[in-house]
Amino acid sequence: MTLISTTSTSSAGLVHKGAHSVGPRAFVRSRLIPAAACLVLASCGGNDLATGESATTAEAACNALLNKQFEGATITKAALVPAAGSVPEACVVRGELPKELAFEVRMPTTWNNRVLFMGGGGFDGIIYETAYSPGVAEKGYATIATNHGHDAAKHPQGSFALDAQMLEDYAYAAVPKVLASAKAILHKRYGGSLDNTRFVYEGCSGGGRQALIQAQRHPDLFDGIIARAPANAYTGQFLWYQKILRQLAKPGAALSVGKVRTIANFMQSRCDELDGLKDNIISRPEACKVDLTALRCNAADSDACLTDAQLESARTLYEPTSVAGGRYTWPAFPQGGGETADDASWQAVGGTTYQILGGDYMRYFVAQDPSVDPLLVEPQAYATRLDYLANLIDAVNPDLGGFRARNGKLMLFHGTTDWLITLNNTTDYYNKLVVSAGGQSAADQFVEYYVLPGNDHCAATPNGGRGPDMVDLVNPMFEWIEKGVKPSSRKIVATRSVDPGKGMERPLCRYPRYPAYNGSGDPNAASSFTCVSPD
Repeated sequence: MTLISTTSTSSAGLVHKGAHSVGPRAFVRSRLIPAAACLVLASCGGNDLATGESATTAEAACNALLNKQFEGATITKAALVPAAGSVPEACVVRGELPKELAFEVRMPTTWNNRVLFMGGGGFDGIIYETAYSPGVAEKGYATIATNHGHDAAKHPQGSFALDAQMLEDYAYAAVPKVLASAKAILHKRYGGSLDNTRFVYEGCSGGGRQALIQAQRHPDLFDGIIARAPANAYTGQFLWYQKILRQLAKPGAALSVGKVRTIANFMQSRCDELDGLKDNIISRPEACKVDLTALRCNAADSDACLTDAQLESARTLYEPTSVAGGRYTWPAFPQGGGETADDASWQAVGGTTYQILGGDYMRYFVAQDPSVDPLLVEPQAYATRLDYLANLIDAVNPDLGGFRARNGKLMLFHGTTDWLITLNNTTDYYNKLVVSAGGQSAADQFVEYYVLPGNDHCAATPNGGRGPDMVDLVNPMFEWIEKGVKPSSRKIVATRSVDPGKGMERPLCRYPRYPAYNGSGDPNAASSFTCVSPD
């Protein structure tokens, strides 16, 4: 069996669909959403040293950072970027550390005294300029982002993993290094102490894994951590990609676009109205139990039915699995989940995400041989290597005692139509975390988990989920840290930014609650829904 190859040249965008030649925000609109920026520091609790700073002074202070050293990092670029629309003026610097660890710090002239570290995704390799939560740039946050240790232009896809240091930076070491340098840069630019400055990390997919790495291994670095759709069970997840690719490679087992949509429509017809409203969104995938044998082809094969081999492929997606002789596990996709995202990764076509991620993981991480056929790599033959990789990369430890002890706060988030990382993985981790914390009451003091119906992997629109694609988790997190106001005590509304359905709203519900239609009112307004517990 031969894995279909891809000619994609970027390793960063592997959390989203398409040709994967762009980053994980490629299908996420620019997060520079117009918002009321904090233009007066006195009203935002900002650093007084930035108040009233003239443009000339701000430019001189920014330029002065060029070529300087901060905790081992050299500043190779520094420029004062003028205000654009609602995005305020900011000093943007680029720093570099050995070997190829690069990062960017954006420091608004008018600062709100909050810092957001923005995670990457997939195999990383580039620096992302926008956050998943809307309004960050407009509201005066200082931001930090990194390529996590390698340059994708030099090391396409997963090839960087052949270098031990680059693999280590990618796995867990990049963020602490970059944060140390960034703090020194912030201190130099703004002056004064950072003791009262709050630091939050937000990431999705691979960035969500990095978020949990910080909570588990570096609990003192961040006051708050937001992990969206985390790829924290990395080893099991990537070995599962190989398993599904092997299944799809069997004769007649491939799923066409039309057949995936037939599965999606079948799920919708059975499970859409479980929340009280027919809106093409399955809000209760855990309650969606469908027998796919009803789709078996009784006559000629067509996109309207599934052959026996294709039924086996579909069932593989919806069944939990163990890999490498039971050493690693991966939970099932919920029915009524990822198949409604219209994503090509569930089809046996060239360049899909499963092939890029699963193939390069086998080549470069496991076998360490670029020429190997990924489908022929037997995981059990690499047991020692897999254990090494799991210890290096995975973020599955539910014991967050250190993070909790320093009063850290954690928000977990996942969309129900995630096609790349099953919602059940995050739910499983959350349940283990609750047990480790000593029960629900204890866990509620520092962690909250949210599930958003119709939300695709890292909000990958326009070709992804059919529900809301945008929700601000950053401001609620800072309010929790600074004022003790839990996100669940607020009314957080998720919105859809693109057609079809632009303007759709849903309330963001804390797990296990889901948004149920009230029976009347505008079906696109959050006020028409109530967060309720499942039956």
